[in-house]
Amino acid sequence: QVVVILYGPSGGSWLASARHRRSRRHRSRAGLGAEAMDSFQEFLLTVRRDINCLSDGDRMVRRGAIIRLEKTLLSSGKANKDFVRRLFMEDLHKPLFRCFADQTEKCRELSVSMTLQLVDLVPIADLENLLPLLLAALLGRLRTLPFPETSEELRLELLRLLNHLFSICKEKLSQFAGDIIDALGKALTDTCPDAKKECCDITKKLAAYVDGERISRAGAPLVASLLTNLRHQQWKVRKATLDCLGALLSLEAPLLDHMEEVLPHLTMLLNDRTPGVRQCLAEVIEKWLLRGLSFKEPKLTTFDDDAGPAGFKKFEHRILLILLGVAADEDTEQVAPLALGALERVASAKHEARKREAQAEFEREKAKRALKAAKQGAEAAEAAAAEEPSGPPEIEVAAAFDYSTVRSLLPEPFTSGGTPVPLTTTYVQLHLPSILPQVLANLTQWTSEIRTSAARLLRVVLVVVNRQVAPFLDQVLVHLYKASADDDLLVAASTLQCARMAGVFLEVDLILGVVGKHLGLKVADGVLGGGGVGVEELWPQQQKGRQTTRTVQDVASGVKNFTAMSIENRRQVYSVLAQLLRPAPPMLPHAEVRTLVRFLEEGAQTDELLPWVFGSVQSLLKAGSTTCREEWPRIFDMLLRMRSGQECDAVSVDTTMDELAVICSRTRRQLYEEHLSSRLGELLLGADVELWEERCSKRSVLETLLRNAGSAAAEHVASLVPVLARQTCPEDASVPARIDLLGLTHFMLTEEDPSLTEAMREQAPAFMQLRRTLRQPSVRWCDVLIPNCTWRAGQSNNKIRKGGMVCMHSMLARRLIPASALNAAFSDLLPILKSALDDAFSPDNRMIACLILSCTLSELQAEISGEQLREVYPELLKRLDDSNDKIRVAVCEALAMFFKCLPPKWSRSLFEYILRTLFVHLDDPNIEIQQGIYAVLESAVHQDYTTFMNEAQAATAKSSHPRQCEELGRLAQSLRAASADEEDAEELVMD
Repeated sequence: QVVVILYGPSGGSWLASARHRRSRRHRSRAGLGAEAMDSFQEFLLTVRRDINCLSDGDRMVRRGAIIRLEKTLLSSGKANKDFVRRLFMEDLHKPLFRCFADQTEKCRELSVSMTLQLVDLVPIADLENLLPLLLAALLGRLRTLPFPETSEELRLELLRLLNHLFSICKEKLSQFAGDIIDALGKALTDTCPDAKKECCDITKKLAAYVDGERISRAGAPLVASLLTNLRHQQWKVRKATLDCLGALLSLEAPLLDHMEEVLPHLTMLLNDRTPGVRQCLAEVIEKWLLRGLSFKEPKLTTFDDDAGPAGFKKFEHRILLILLGVAADEDTEQVAPLALGALERVASAKHEARKREAQAEFEREKAKRALKAAKQGAEAAEAAAAEEPSGPPEIEVAAAFDYSTVRSLLPEPFTSGGTPVPLTTTYVQLHLPSILPQVLANLTQWTSEIRTSAARLLRVVLVVVNRQVAPFLDQVLVHLYKASADDDLLVAASTLQCARMAGVFLEVDLILGVVGKHLGLKVADGVLGGGGVGVEELWPQQQKGRQTTRTVQDVASGVKNFTAMSIENRRQVYSVLAQLLRPAPPMLPHAEVRTLVRFLEEGAQTDELLPWVFGSVQSLLKAGSTTCREEWPRIFDMLLRMRSGQECDAVSVDTTMDELAVICSRTRRQLYEEHLSSRLGELLLGADVELWEERCSKRSVLETLLRNAGSAAAEHVASLVPVLARQTCPEDASVPARIDLLGLTHFMLTEEDPSLTEAMREQAPAFMQLRRTLRQPSVRWCDVLIPNCTWRAGQSNNKIRKGGMVCMHSMLARRLIPASALNAAFSDLLPILKSALDDAFSPDNRMIACLILSCTLSELQAEISGEQLREVYPELLKRLDDSNDKIRVAVCEALAMFFKCLPPKWSRSLFEYILRTLFVHLDDPNIEIQQGIYAVLESAVHQDYTTFMNEAQAATAKSSHPRQCEELGRLAQSLRAASADEEDAEELVMD
């Protein structure tokens, strides 16, 4: 319509007059000369048509017009800059801004790009007049969801234009802050990452040029959108958002109004997967703390004030906790050192702020005193002036801790980097009552990620505050007990590292006092205290199937009454105690060593606690070193208890014993020998009368002690025999006890030590004889071996029987028992051997019985009677038909020894019966058995030559190996002839 009016049928007279009036007005306004005016008019005529076409209804017309305008005014570079600026200010800006909402994307694109370039040509004073129209057109494309601007690229260009306007106009945009903040809150929801980053950049400039109060009033949607972007998948967006929040909340009003919403989201960033984001978090937190320390305290409390800290102090400890969380980052090369440096700078600023506060308080008090003195008179004023302090009180700073002595024990980044300075310790100490409960509570949270982070954070807090954690030691240890039993091994390991840090910085007497209370012990006398609250009561939970229900409650009050009464609780206490003991130097004082030994002795009485008590013993030796020398018998007694059981690794216990031996300037064997000499009497007291309980540790301790004492055990064998006899009595002793002690007996019988062998030889008859107790003569206690070799029903008794017979065979094989004692016990031994030889279910027992019988016959060749041999031979002949060939070979040796024991003129009929049986077995298909039978027959020849010859001749006709029978017959014949010649020679000599 404008084009029709300008160039319509009415002719050019109206157009000429309109141009004349406008030119005159512009000339009078700008003071331009006629020549300049004519030049601008000529320039205007060249573009007027295109400007008017920007409002045409045809999109192609608008598109062509804006393309030509862009080329004429900007791209070509031929247009006069002053003319372009004037054109933009007078005629172009309105249609150009309307093109922001054009239907054609090309028109919108060129209009935005042209505006971005044209605003640079306009002076700030003139641009300020265009801002309402420009911002209305620009923000109108962004303030509505879904966005009116459908093109992602154009939305980004619009944001860049807005960013550029902030760079140019700066504070002049503050009057439009509400609209801009609203548009940014919407634009931050754009899916384009570049658009999000552009919004963050704009927000930083907004915070720099706009008053904080104005931002705070309209900033809730903006902060909400920024917090949402903290979870964006691209780390650059998260970092830009975090940096933007850092700038926005550096202003006092936004910080106080919106920090409550922001802090929970920042805690989530502590575990961000990108180190750059975590580094940015440390920088942002440092900025907030430094800015917050400069804020003034609010003078008036609000109606909903809870009488707690007000203003920035309300959030200071929570912000500091996040900074400490960054300092505890797992990246100890890039992130953690940066956060620790920030913490040190904030601590220095805090110290200066406290000094300013103290000075201000001093000035206020001084003014009050002066006013009071003026009212009271001159004398009172002089007295008050004399008492008036010269200046504000000194700010108390924590004492410096010498970290160089424990640097090797510190975690990274403190080991390779710097250590906390006293100002840092003081600053964290101020907020420790608020920080520490939150850290400890997270040690028992549901997710392992939270628990691991809390353990790392607690470790850093302990290093920073060093000795200042002493007032909170009770609750720290109770939470460490709980976390040390965590299912996640990483959490448990981190928790024990925290315990190690506590042990590094705190005095051992303080630690032992608290641990003793938790164990229910009094440090003075070791009396077990009364009942208290355990871990299960502090953190109650129920498990049903795969579902665990935990009751969340405040544990602060229950911590003070904590006592480890259950096995699980005490196990946790000892595992933490092992880490609390700091390795020497400096060495533990003797009083603390004695107290620790008493704590450990109490725990060593329970088998389930031995592995954890052993860990504490290892730490004690490292912490006490030579101070443990005076208490070595008690320490060795505990190690002996652990070495004798199966709860602890034997190799580790031996290594610890070697460490104790080095401390005592002895060898491990010497420790065993001295301990045996001093403690065996106490160990065996009453053991020959009263039976040890099945779970009593004395049995295993005795076994371990004797097995390792070497020759020192020889002098105590006599006192051991009645104890072994009582404790292995089959009537009332348990199966494990009998098995263990028979194993000990076998060790002493087979040990190659000369002194022990001689002692066992002296006491061997006692192992095989029956005796009566001195205290109860009417009660007939059996010896050690024979009762345990007697048959009893049950598989376990069968194993015990085998063990007793093995011991007996070892005694006989080493010839430890004299023939007279063996002959005295033979009447009791023979039924046992006969029963064992006939044991159809245990080939091992039959084999051992054959070996025992062979050894017995060898020892009793001159003393065994014919009647006793009559009882032996049937059992031996039965074993020739045994299903086990090894037993048949073994019985051949026993038969050979049997014939050596036969007295002259023994029963011929029995001898003939035995020979016939042997000649039958001479035809056995097993070559080894044939050879064994042949050897037996050779030993039988000497008993009766004639009878043997007759049986050999009779067997020759029936045997499958007649040649062997003939050889045996010739052997008997030659021996008979030789015997006759000897008799004739003897008669001649006698004559």
